[in-house]
Amino acid sequence: MNEISSVQVNFLGKLFRKPSVNATSDTLWLSLQGKEVAHYSIRSMRAFAHVDESVLGSQLRFSSDGTEIKTGFLQKKVTANFLEFINRSVSEHIQDYLKASFSEFDALAINHYPRDSWSEQIESLLSELHRHYVLQADTWKKYLPASVIERIEMMLKFFPLDMASLREHHESCQLRSREAFFDVVEANPLTVEQRLGVLRSNDRNMVLAAAGTGKTSVMVAKALDLIDRKLAEPSEILVLAYNKAAANELKERLESKAINGSVTLATKPYISTFHALGRQILRDAGISTQISVFAEDNYKLKQWVTKWIYEYISADPARVFDLIELTTPPVDALQFSTKSEYEKHLRDNEFRTLGGEKVRGYQELLLANFMHVNRIEYEYESYYVTKRRLEIGFDYRPDFHIKDTDIYIEHYGTDRDGKTRPDIDASNYGEIIEKKRALHAECGTTLIETFHYEWQEKKLLSAFKARLAAAGVSFDPMSPQEIFEKLNQQQELGSWAELMTKALQSIRVERLDKKGIFARFTAAKIFNAEKYSNLLDELHSGYIDELKRQNAIDFDDMIIRAIDVINTGAYVPQWKYVLLDEFQDISAARMEFIQGILAKGPAPSLTIVGDDWQSIYRFSGGKLELTTRFEDLVGHCTVTKLQKTFRYNNSIAKTAGTFIMQNPEQYKKEIDTHHKVEEPQVYLLDDKIGVQRSLCDKALEVVKKIRQHEPTASIAIIARYNYLLAEAKQSVWGAEFKENVFFWSFHKSKGLEADYCILIGFSQGKTGFPNENRDDAVIEALLPSLDTFPHSEERRLLYVGITRARHKCYIIADPTAPSDFVTELLTPKYDLQIASDTFKERYRKMFKCPHCEPGYLRLVKGKFGDFYSCSTGLGCTVGKARVCEKCTAPSFDMRSHSQCNNPACDNKMKICEKCGRPMKLRQGKFGEFWGCSGYGIKGDQCTHTSK
Repeated sequence: MNEISSVQVNFLGKLFRKPSVNATSDTLWLSLQGKEVAHYSIRSMRAFAHVDESVLGSQLRFSSDGTEIKTGFLQKKVTANFLEFINRSVSEHIQDYLKASFSEFDALAINHYPRDSWSEQIESLLSELHRHYVLQADTWKKYLPASVIERIEMMLKFFPLDMASLREHHESCQLRSREAFFDVVEANPLTVEQRLGVLRSNDRNMVLAAAGTGKTSVMVAKALDLIDRKLAEPSEILVLAYNKAAANELKERLESKAINGSVTLATKPYISTFHALGRQILRDAGISTQISVFAEDNYKLKQWVTKWIYEYISADPARVFDLIELTTPPVDALQFSTKSEYEKHLRDNEFRTLGGEKVRGYQELLLANFMHVNRIEYEYESYYVTKRRLEIGFDYRPDFHIKDTDIYIEHYGTDRDGKTRPDIDASNYGEIIEKKRALHAECGTTLIETFHYEWQEKKLLSAFKARLAAAGVSFDPMSPQEIFEKLNQQQELGSWAELMTKALQSIRVERLDKKGIFARFTAAKIFNAEKYSNLLDELHSGYIDELKRQNAIDFDDMIIRAIDVINTGAYVPQWKYVLLDEFQDISAARMEFIQGILAKGPAPSLTIVGDDWQSIYRFSGGKLELTTRFEDLVGHCTVTKLQKTFRYNNSIAKTAGTFIMQNPEQYKKEIDTHHKVEEPQVYLLDDKIGVQRSLCDKALEVVKKIRQHEPTASIAIIARYNYLLAEAKQSVWGAEFKENVFFWSFHKSKGLEADYCILIGFSQGKTGFPNENRDDAVIEALLPSLDTFPHSEERRLLYVGITRARHKCYIIADPTAPSDFVTELLTPKYDLQIASDTFKERYRKMFKCPHCEPGYLRLVKGKFGDFYSCSTGLGCTVGKARVCEKCTAPSFDMRSHSQCNNPACDNKMKICEKCGRPMKLRQGKFGEFWGCSGYGIKGDQCTHTSK
């Protein structure tokens, strides 16, 4: 700017010294009698000068560096021109200041997404602008262009700082300017939610993407948008995928969509799995990355664990009992609060003795194993010497019988005061005990009794041993080595190795030391927590030593060691944007890895993409709470929900969404669908073909019907367990249906889709769905914490399965023993298409077991005739029902008759009150009477009769 000739304004009075002011476009001088007193930079002024008029003259006022300056009285006639000259100069410099402010504001809030970490800088910028402008708004409007004033007032709409409004403004601007890009970057224009997921780049960002809502599209478009807008070089963007296949898909999509969006990729973003990234960082830091054979061959790892167990026991053979106890944690039956809880526990947990029998509980397991290791041959729940009923509905069978003797063993579930489980009538239970004692006295047999309180007092086996000895039973103890060899023959060693391998993997992925293991065991109330913390820590130490011996690393090491390399500064990450896929399945170690990258990098923006509704990998370390409690555990974030799906219709969305949102610990989403239908498209079918039960044949029947209408449609059969898929494949492929028919587990179906899905395996129990048999208590304790809603992860699995279907989903279930999920889905809120009459309420009631809460009766072809068996198994005190001789429905035994459970039949069959055998109508000399059918049985004759 050219300097203008100086302008001088003199004081009015002649009797005093003469002050004057001079100015150029850059500097203002104050002089007194021609001698400079002070000078001020106009360039730094942020306020216009003004003149105060009085009878004495004009007084010039201006601010410099926050200090207000006043001159003496000046000549009025030239002050106005002088003021205009100064303010024109000031306006030029204010505009320079504003230009820099506008540029800074654009960088912080328009071109980039307004970040939390920039809020103080934005606040300061707006505060300064407000301070200068608000006091002289009219003057600013006089000297500054209208466009500049408009821009100032636009910025000051957000003062005091309103980040929410500022972000809305940013999003509105970018949605307009990037519209053409968003319209073409994918095959279909991005939805508004998808566009916002692309644009939002706060310090921390969460994109919650329900099934089929296009999360991959958002990730790809976000990377391309950052590159196209010059916000980052491709090399400054890190994209992390859950597995190699997902990483490859992202790479391919990025290259093809770059062409759609006309984005030139001089280089490419770094797209990788966590493990591959960790390995590359180790290489860059000069650390060996030779991969252990254990990392790529789980069989070899299990072999090593088996060898470790063998060496552990060889050092002290008595340790075999520790391992038996570890793999079968003790359970105190008196701690169950309800009958249903106890029944399900027995149904879904197997107590298998060293002799191979399944028994009803942990204390019975101890008694059986004690007899086995002392070579005392016994029978479990065998028939008594006489057929007798001490309780309504079933024959008396003692817990154990020592072979070739008249010695029987009963274990009673009472404490020292005679109290039982809350659901058992203690008085009635005591009467039954007395009846058992009386029966043994009547038949002349020996009864040995043990009690639950003896186990509580840790003297069950010592008392049992003394009573056996008193009864004349001899002992021939096996050595621990013999027990070990027997376990090996029974393949128990393999199950031990399986459990120990899982435990080792959980310890690695959760990064637990001995103290951490002990804390988990204590919280989970694992029996002998300290002992087993030491054992597993010893296993982990042995594993680490083995890796050192191999001079190799495993997959966990790729991440664990990379964390140390980053934290120590041996590797400095340079990514400005980090995008994470499938965040709902992230482990604690992977999150620690990411936090190191964020802490040591150039203040990168993190965007996590995932769906808490599809978190199904807890068994491999997935820590869902990092998603559901993201703000508590990671930090404040901007949330975007993708809620419009193009995969499935509104019926599937309603059923799956209603089902998954029963869990209040997950995010709520309101799913909209592109495809709309009027009728329910989720069907519930029974697993019957005619009068036969055949799950896989029913699946085949559905496949045939689909093929009749749509010969080329894709069909997926989905099950919880691989053995069901193998059976279904054999049935479907055997019928020559191979083209476009897929067989997926629920876990492996994630990310896939088909026109029609057939979901199978919905029965009760540990091989049903939901799987009610939680993993071993030890593994459960070591895995990441689980939200408390019942069957929460299994529920998410079913959501994944249902949402694989584009058009229709068929659920095939057992109506006589439906799983909890099927029972829930039958409620009206799910609006299912119930396609089988067998699921009608009256029919289901017909097969409901009256003796336990969860059980349903299933027809069994027995050696001595057909009968119904309860789905609860050993968890049901009765467990069986007769087949009605009239309609073949279940028939339940009362005291003197068996009642058909089919209300349309209502048949009653007379049974013996004494032994429970059928009564037969006989002719006597005094007329007809009922006689027990056991009358003619040699060795156990029943002579009971009734009128």
